[in-house]
Formats: sequence, C-alpha cells, structure tokens
Amino acid sequence: MSFTSEVKDELAGIELSDPSKRAQLSALFQLLASLSISSKGLSLEITCSNAKVIKRIGMDVRALYGLRCDIEATRQRNLDKRNIYTLIISEKVREILEDLDLWTDRGLQERPHMAFLNHEEMVRSYLAGCFMAGGSINSPKSTSYHLEIAANGESQGNFMIRLLEKEGITAKLTTRRGHHLIYMKSAETIGDMLRLLGANEAVMEFEDERIQRDFLNSIHRLDNVKIANEQKSLKVADEQCEAIIYLQERGLLRYLSEKDYQIAMVRLANPDASLNELSRIYEKQSGVELTKSGIRHRFENINRLVEKYRKREEEHGS
Repeated sequence: MSFTSEVKDELAGIELSDPSKRAQLSALFQLLASLSISSKGLSLEITCSNAKVIKRIGMDVRALYGLRCDIEATRQRNLDKRNIYTLIISEKVREILEDLDLWTDRGLQERPHMAFLNHEEMVRSYLAGCFMAGGSINSPKSTSYHLEIAANGESQGNFMIRLLEKEGITAKLTTRRGHHLIYMKSAETIGDMLRLLGANEAVMEFEDERIQRDFLNSIHRLDNVKIANEQKSLKVADEQCEAIIYLQERGLLRYLSEKDYQIAMVRLANPDASLNELSRIYEKQSGVELTKSGIRHRFENINRLVEKYRKREEEHGS
C-alpha cells in the first residue's frame, strides 16, 4: 500500500462531529461527485478508488441525511487494475448540496463560502476531505518531499491556500495538464500539514523516516568534509615535500635556518602526515612544542627560498 493510501485510510477513520462531517463531505463532493439531471430529477454520482473513503462518504450521508446508499465496485482495465467505487445519491440531492454550501439560487458553487467553515475543526475536516479526494504525498522513504492536492479550479485552489495560511501553512498553486494543484515541498511544511489533517500515525512514520534520513545525510556530510580535509592535507604535504626536494637537489638546504631545516627533514620522513601529526612528531623528536601555525610559518620561509631561486633560474634561462 502506498503512503498516500495509508494517509487517506487514516483520515477516513477519524471520528468527527456533525458540522465537521458536513465540511468534509463538502470537499469530497466538490472533487469526486458529478451532478446529473434527468426526468427523475437530480442525482449525484461519487466515484473514488479508495474503499475506506467511499465507505466513509456513505456512512456520513446516512448519518446526516438518513439516506442509505449502495456502493458498486468495478475493476479498471489498465495496468494497476484497481477497483473503482461508485456511490449514487438520487434523493434529497438539492437539499444536501445546499446543506454543504455547494448550491445557491445561482446554482452549483465552485467552493463553499468562508463563513461555512466557522470553526477550526471544520476547516481541518474540509482540508482533510480535499486530500482524501485529490491528494498525494511521496513516500517518506523517497529522496524528495512532495505533497499536492488537486483542486476543481483556480477558485477552489486559492480557497484552500487561504485556509492553509490561516493555519500557518504555506502552499503554492500551479497548473499541470490543465489541472489546478496546490503543493508543498518542504519536509517541515508537509509534517505540519499531516498534523493539521489529523493523520497522527502518518506524522510519526513521516517524521521518523525524515529524522533518520537527515541523520544519515549529516553523517555523509561529515564524512565528505573529512575526506575533503584529508585530500587538502595531502595536497599541502605534497607541495611541501616538492619544495624541500627542490632545495635538496640543488644543494640549497644549507641556506635554511636550523629550525626550518629541522621541520623540512621531519616532513620528508613523514610525507603523508597532517600538520597536527607533524607537530606531535616534531615535539617527540626535538622536545620542543611547535603549533600548526608555527609549522606553516617555517614552510613560508622554505617557500620564499624556493621562489627566490626559481626566479633566478627563470632569469638565467631567459
């Protein structure tokens, strides 16, 4: 089962008050229902691929409006061969739509009025209904974070964004293949979104995976820094050895001070040692403490002598 299905199943099992059931049904009907008009009157057909979500819709319709709705299942013929569930309402259709703030004297509305969601639990339930109908979320085990909800148009998309902003959650609206989608990519924002919807088990799974990944990423970053530092240290050591060998081959080591000569010999004997290691070796051999800064200063002297004679060679060569 996908993580998206797990979240929807969890949301479909949350106990709600009657006002919150209405708010959730409002979102579910907006995104899943189609309205038909015939000689028999109005009818609603709700289609969904999640069994627990369609069952929840049927239970809430019965609890709120006293209607018992049959649910039919048909198997898709595409590759995944999922069941598609259909629930048909042919009674009290207009009454239900008006109660869900989806029908006025002007006809069907793209979204309910803000006043319809008159307390925080209704806002959460409406947003949960939107996710149950048209939401998806990447598995927390994936390498990227992404949550999106399909809207039935730009108006409803902006409506969802305003509701989320009131709850301190930032989302963006985009269009893909003619469909309006609100989305978020921040792990922290997605975690807050799952908490807002009430998917507490999903939050625990999401946060656990995120913490483990962030921990491993931190370890990898530290390893990369360590490797980079080691490579840098080896490069510096190679350059120092090259400078000493240059002077040695030309009989120029005699021009070094005694202290510079001593560190040069320690370096040649320990070509792979870091500056810290070089400092400890030097102190052990000479009994004199020498800091990394002191070692750098001595190699600056060595490098100046190398540059001096290289410049002379260039001048004589030209």
